[in-house]
Amino acid sequence: MERKMYSEELAGIKRLTMDMGQKTVEAVKLAAQSLITNNQELATQARALEKEVDEMYRQIDDRCIVSIATQQPMAGDLRFLVSTLKIATEIERIADYANNIAKMVQRKFAQEDMSPIESMKASVDIMAREAVSMLREALDAYEKNDPELATLVPKRDALVNRLNKDLFRNILAMATVKQYANELAMDFHTAIRYIERVADRSGNIAEYVYYAATGFRFPDNTKK
Repeated sequence: MERKMYSEELAGIKRLTMDMGQKTVEAVKLAAQSLITNNQELATQARALEKEVDEMYRQIDDRCIVSIATQQPMAGDLRFLVSTLKIATEIERIADYANNIAKMVQRKFAQEDMSPIESMKASVDIMAREAVSMLREALDAYEKNDPELATLVPKRDALVNRLNKDLFRNILAMATVKQYANELAMDFHTAIRYIERVADRSGNIAEYVYYAATGFRFPDNTKK
C-alpha cells in the first residue's frame, strides 16, 4: 500500500472510531434520560444505537489488525493503531452499559413504582451529564491527538465517584425505610453503577490517547 493510501486508511480508521464514539455518547445520553424519566421510547433508541456501535467496532477491529499485519507500522503509527484497538473496545463496552440501562428500563422499571427514588433523579442527571462530558472530552483528545487534554479527563472522575457514593447511601436509606422497594433499590443501584463505569472507561480512553500521542504512560499525578 502506498504511503498516501496508508495515511488515508489511518485517517479513515480515526473517523470511524470518532463516529462510533459519537453514537455511544448519544446512546448513553438516551439511556440515562430513559432511566430518569422511565421513558420506553428513549430506551429503544439507545438500544438501537448500541447495535450500530457493535458493527462499527467489528469494522475498526478488522481494519486495525489488517493495517498492523500488512504495513508493519513503526513508532507513532503503531501506537495509534494499538491504542485505537483499545479505545474502540472501551467505547464498545460503554455502549454496552447504555444498552444494559435501557434494558433495565424496559424490562424492570416499566413494571415498578419509581416514586421511592424520585428525589434522587436530579443527582443521577448530574452524574450522567458529567460522565458523558468526560467521554466527549476523551474523544476530543483522541481526535486532536492532544495529550494535555487527555490528562484533564480523569481529574473529573472525583465528582462522579462522589455522586455515586451519595446515591448509594440514599438508596440504602430508602430501602431501609421502604422495605417493599428493596428490588427497586438493587436495580436502581445497578443502573447507576453502569453510569459510574462510563466515567471510568472514559478515563481509560484518555490514558490510551496519552500513550498514542507521547509513547509514555500517564504521569503519576494525573488522577489526583
